[in-house]
Amino acid sequence: MHSRDIRKKFIDFFVEHGHTYVQSSALIPAQDPTLLFTNAGMNQFKDLFLGKETRSYKRAVSIQKCIRAGGKHNDLENVGFTKRHLTFFEMMGNFSFGDYFKRDAIRFAWDFLTKVVQLEQDKLYASVYKLDDEAYAIWQTEIGLPQERIVRLGEADNFWQMGDTGPCGPCSEIYIDRGLKYGCGQAACAPGCSCDRFLEIWNLVFMQFDRQADGTDKPLKHTGVDTGMGLERLVAVIQDKDSVFETDIFEPLIARLEELTGRSYAQATPEIQAAFRVIVDHIRSSCFALADGCTPSNEGRGYVLRKIIRRAALFCQKLSEKNIFPDLVQTLAHQMGDIYPELTVSQTHITALLTSETEKFAHNLTHGQTILNSYFQENNNTRIITGAQAFKLYDTYGFPLELTNVIAHEHGFTVDTQEFEVEMEKQRLQSGKKLKTDDTCHMDESLFTHFTGYDEHVTQSKIIGILVNNTLVQEVPAGTLCSIITSKSPFYIECGGQISDEGTVKIGSYETKLLGIKKVGTTSAALLEAPTALKVGDTVTLIVDMPTRLNTMKNHTATHLLQAALITFLGKGVKQSGSVVTPDYLRFDFTYHENLTPEQIVLIEDLVNKKILENLPVKTEHTNLKEATSRGVIAFFGEKYNPEQVRVIEIPGFSAELCGGTHVRATGDIGLFKITEVTALSAGNRRLVAVTGPAALLAFQETFVITKALGQEFKVTQEHILDAIKKQKEQLREAQQEAKELKKQLSALLVPTWLKDTKTVATVPFLYKHLRTLAASDLKDTAQELIKAQPGIYFLTTTENHKASFFVAVAPQLAHRINLKNFGAWLKELGLQGGGSGTSIQGGAVVLPYNLEPQIVTWLEANLAN
Repeated sequence: MHSRDIRKKFIDFFVEHGHTYVQSSALIPAQDPTLLFTNAGMNQFKDLFLGKETRSYKRAVSIQKCIRAGGKHNDLENVGFTKRHLTFFEMMGNFSFGDYFKRDAIRFAWDFLTKVVQLEQDKLYASVYKLDDEAYAIWQTEIGLPQERIVRLGEADNFWQMGDTGPCGPCSEIYIDRGLKYGCGQAACAPGCSCDRFLEIWNLVFMQFDRQADGTDKPLKHTGVDTGMGLERLVAVIQDKDSVFETDIFEPLIARLEELTGRSYAQATPEIQAAFRVIVDHIRSSCFALADGCTPSNEGRGYVLRKIIRRAALFCQKLSEKNIFPDLVQTLAHQMGDIYPELTVSQTHITALLTSETEKFAHNLTHGQTILNSYFQENNNTRIITGAQAFKLYDTYGFPLELTNVIAHEHGFTVDTQEFEVEMEKQRLQSGKKLKTDDTCHMDESLFTHFTGYDEHVTQSKIIGILVNNTLVQEVPAGTLCSIITSKSPFYIECGGQISDEGTVKIGSYETKLLGIKKVGTTSAALLEAPTALKVGDTVTLIVDMPTRLNTMKNHTATHLLQAALITFLGKGVKQSGSVVTPDYLRFDFTYHENLTPEQIVLIEDLVNKKILENLPVKTEHTNLKEATSRGVIAFFGEKYNPEQVRVIEIPGFSAELCGGTHVRATGDIGLFKITEVTALSAGNRRLVAVTGPAALLAFQETFVITKALGQEFKVTQEHILDAIKKQKEQLREAQQEAKELKKQLSALLVPTWLKDTKTVATVPFLYKHLRTLAASDLKDTAQELIKAQPGIYFLTTTENHKASFFVAVAPQLAHRINLKNFGAWLKELGLQGGGSGTSIQGGAVVLPYNLEPQIVTWLEANLAN
């Protein structure tokens, strides 16, 4: 049975049993700081299990993209060396949200495995949590599984939790006995053993609790079911393959890798086969992560992605001298692009990023391996790479600890990982990175603030809560710094890149400035200093600062126009990776593999301004997520959307995005649009900064004033200003070169005169000379001229733009007489900072020390070698 057939049968089975098919969410979890990557099918349903969200369905089925390569669920080190571990996999799952529980979950799983894909019943086993008598009884009495094929296991095996906190509960796992040839040979071998005989294929989690930060389990309001079954593992069982890598899922990638390397996977040594497996797994996790907007970096999920790519690059070197990793992107896109269109859309971007990342790492790898080889020789007695050495490889050459572990293992060495973590912590402290303090407040769930800011900017409302130091109080005296919670509020709270509103709060005859606004639970909390005594039940008037709001709205709508323009000219692979919308400017970060040309920037600007001049209406519509995405509506990076209720901002015929922000009535209200800054944040990440409305007008006015003044200065028309500036720059360059030549000639003429001032110090000619007429850049050439005329030690200084510079030169034949490293250290004690080689030191100082020449002479007399 082909993997595509298994995929379809799974979805169809559960849809027939009343489940709603829900598409895979992105690998980057929306607004969930507890996860680096989506690592289970239930991630996108987390708020449903917590009771924070409701949907139109209570049963769901999905096949979820997952990455497990960091945090609690980290299989990275195992990948390639076992038959089933993967960093990227697809999790098949069925879910119940307050609907069915253990009985139906177990029955659905049993029927699918035995009736739909027809696994042999007598090979199936089940495990239950050691205290879960209910699940045990269902397996034994209702399914009819013999007692000897039901195993009770402890919390490590049969109590599931998504992370350190969140939904959790006991689980029941289904195993298949693959036979004695896969076993460990122990008579007591049974489900739960670490060998490959009893292979876990499905985990049925019975959600009953919400694990708190202190480790306690709070019962959920409604129980639920979360199941997970790895597609790759099930396919291996059904196709009767020895490992997941031998299934049709990996066949195209392995075949392409064989073409690229000229090696046969089936006939290769175990070491080479492991390299094949690492590469074909890592190309999947890398491509899917990049397609969902992740980019390699030195922290967070970007660092995990970089580790995966570099680990793959390391194993690629075992198969070929060429950079073959990016060549697998096309194969994966062709294989899975119809299931996950983002692979096809982002194929060019993914290929460019992987090429850049692997080429950079190849350069670092050469240098890093040289250092590592020296460590192998240095530590041959202990056979241990110290934590400090591993950290240097990481910090200087970009070697993730995992790669050092791999190479060390191949040489029979281990790595002191504990000391490495100590070094990492030192770096975090030095860089000022600190953990965020928890300033959350557990709000009464009955409190709710209705946002009125889409329709009005002045709202009268009653106070329903007062916060002081994150504690709810009933009243406060005048002068108290507090946050008032109102039943209605027009103030927009920062979200989707748009910053929070500014404004005032009117309380009776008093009006006070809004100091800040934040979301607390389902409420809006306005920070202010109470101008008079306040209590719950008082009526206040909340007033939005409209000039600030209007400018913010112009920039927000312009951001939508900008993204649409970028996609028009750069392709659908462009994805937002961050944005900031303020009253003064907008900032838009996006994924793209090349720098933007001046011509592209002009085209983008022109298109945005064209849509502004067309004065297109900005329409708002409420619909569900499925309907919106089916129409091609764009979702913003990192935002979380309620599948049952989303807000679409549409500029007809040009842009449609999911957005909760505030926008202008029509594009003409924006006025003008001007890009002011274009930068590269990293490989594959670009940033645009732009202004609109009054700020754009000011930018044009300032530009006009400057260009007019330049035109008058150069006596040319505006279109010829650049040519005039280029011509003057060339004339200046020629004049500077001529002046430099003249100075050089003058120095050559003055060398005999200067040499008359030479002293003999410990038989070595020495000259200290302050040359006021020379620039700092001329000191080196002058020193060389002096050495040619008379080998010696020369200390030349000058002052330029109120800064002192110096250059020390030693004739090569005298270099053995002086230790310039020690001399440089002594100069630093005098306040002269510099660096150089064995025959020179170059540097500067705020001011030259008084009486410097005799001090140098004294040092030389004491330190010159014979």
